Amino acid sequence: MTASVATPPHQRGDEMLIELAILGVLAERTEVYPSHLVGELRRRLPCVAGEEVRPVLERLWQEKRVARLWHRYLLPGRVPAVRKKWLEMIDRRREDLEALESNENGYVEGRAALLGWDGWHVGNVDA
Repeated sequence: MTASVATPPHQRGDEMLIELAILGVLAERTEVYPSHLVGELRRRLPCVAGEEVRPVLERLWQEKRVARLWHRYLLPGRVPAVRKKWLEMIDRRREDLEALESNENGYVEGRAALLGWDGWHVGNVDA
């Protein structure tokens, strides 16, 4: 006997609300940490539990409907602007980054990572 596991209609509706809310927040903000996103979603959708957000956010990322840079999420169309912002920040801090004892190549590696970032990968590694 095989059991069928179907998503209940109300759950799909909750996921759709969460998805729309996530995309709405990202439309308003250039980039956002997941914890800030959950906080904003709690304000917008108080009936949604925080643990319901992560799977929807991850699905949107896998579907390439949202991009990710380390621990920040953003809309795919904002990848070039966010890359530019972070490259400028790294360039401003070049001397500090080159002086790090723990990683003397921090500046070069940071720039290379950002230049290799497409919103979903940094080189061959998931972003």
